Amino acid sequence: MSTGAYSQAPAPGNMHFHLLGTRSWIKVSWNHSGQQVKGYKVFYAENDVRPAKAVAGLKSTAGEYYIKNVKPGITYRVWLEVEGFGEERLVIKDTVRTVKEWVLEPGDAEELKRNPSSTAVPQGMEIFWQDEFNDSLLNRNKWSTNYYSSIDHLRGVFEEDMRNDRLPQPAYELNGSYIHLYVNDSLPKEAYDKKSGKKISSIQTYDWRTDENHLDNSRGGYFEVRVKRWSTGKPGGLNTAYWFDSPGPDLKYYLEQGTTLNGVKGIRPHGQVFEIDVFEYLDAQFVLHGNVDKTGKFIHNLNTHIAKGYRHIGQWVTHGILWTPTSIKHYINGKLIGEYSDKHQIYSPNHFMNVFLGSYGAGGSVHMEVDYIRGYQWPLKDGNELPNPGFEYSQQMMPWEGNGKLVSKDVKSGRSALLLQPGDSIEQYVYLENARDYRLQYWAKGSGTLSMELNNVEMVTGKLSGIDAGDATINKKYQQQIIDFKTGAEYDHHKKTVRILFKNNSKDDIVLDDITIMQR
Repeated sequence: MSTGAYSQAPAPGNMHFHLLGTRSWIKVSWNHSGQQVKGYKVFYAENDVRPAKAVAGLKSTAGEYYIKNVKPGITYRVWLEVEGFGEERLVIKDTVRTVKEWVLEPGDAEELKRNPSSTAVPQGMEIFWQDEFNDSLLNRNKWSTNYYSSIDHLRGVFEEDMRNDRLPQPAYELNGSYIHLYVNDSLPKEAYDKKSGKKISSIQTYDWRTDENHLDNSRGGYFEVRVKRWSTGKPGGLNTAYWFDSPGPDLKYYLEQGTTLNGVKGIRPHGQVFEIDVFEYLDAQFVLHGNVDKTGKFIHNLNTHIAKGYRHIGQWVTHGILWTPTSIKHYINGKLIGEYSDKHQIYSPNHFMNVFLGSYGAGGSVHMEVDYIRGYQWPLKDGNELPNPGFEYSQQMMPWEGNGKLVSKDVKSGRSALLLQPGDSIEQYVYLENARDYRLQYWAKGSGTLSMELNNVEMVTGKLSGIDAGDATINKKYQQQIIDFKTGAEYDHHKKTVRILFKNNSKDDIVLDDITIMQR
């Protein structure tokens, strides 16, 4: 018996029985082989008493069923009755809890093997959020269907509809392999913009009305979608978009620091993005938005580029974005198209962003099919908030930068350590909790002096301010070094970007391994 969001009950022979509980439905799935089955019946209840009447009677070819209209936070008992299983009816039962949080399904991991992401995924990164759109219903643990953006809120349009949960709902279809988001003359039934007739079919990871975030991407990462887009007729306001927008529930992320509008004080540093368009229209224009004047009027984007030489209409194309503490990079089909990596003009946000997938237009039709969306991050383990602490992720040392060399000898643990020859240095910019006490620990061996610096990084400008610095005398055997420090302050829950630097100032080699940054 299991009460988690996902469960797998024991079943006889070659039968397999699985349950997945989300806030709005329970997926009951099963398979069998080598058995004579006439059909199935599905029952469910909030207690241990099986109802007299089944919620569904299914054919022998069925393999799944969705129980709808369930309540979140409830533990349900589910029964699957198999008719014609030998001479008797077989009943398999288990419990599942309808949680609001997204959980990784075993089938998602298998999908990654069958349909891998592009080669743009940085070595060492692991999947931490995804939707393969293989279900027959939209997973509301991952998505909101209430389209709303910071620009809408700025203009004051549709706010009453948003606050009263009356926003027009998207038109979409799920076929077990992908989601099809579309607009046409008849669907959605209501236009989003009543004046222009523009319709919007969009899903997003943040809900303005409830202030609920389904995707904590505040540490950045690599995010990739595989899509096919097209249109018919001549739709007005034609757009198909995969984009990141600042969240609500007000305009503080849109407005710049020093600006107050309608009682809302801006918190965004001048030059930081409030919106990233990975693609829009039917091409691959990549846009970083951020220039806003004191009255809240949008002036211009921060930067943009268009990828040329690619066919997008009616073609399956992968689009990726790598968001790190100091850079934003754009990929198409695994190829780097453009990057913004100036450490003195850091566009990267230090808070979570709302992710949108949608089709937009008035008249004719606009279509976007999405095979998958996947989010990757460098894994953080055992309380250590420093990615690649033991230099195990890749031969390129990412996300470390510098001229050290990976070695397989003289390691403290694992497969690799880092060799710093005289004059060599490495550094990493990392997102940490702001105004928090931390402890940096590392192991080193060799001969001579190793310098270490810790710096707070100012958003956008990249200006460094000292946290700690010092020299350590390194001996022939591994010894541990410990530095306690506190990160600088940022707004509310925003991350603080911190730079860590190691430099070999001696005449002999020094080997580094097992670096940790953990909260005290």
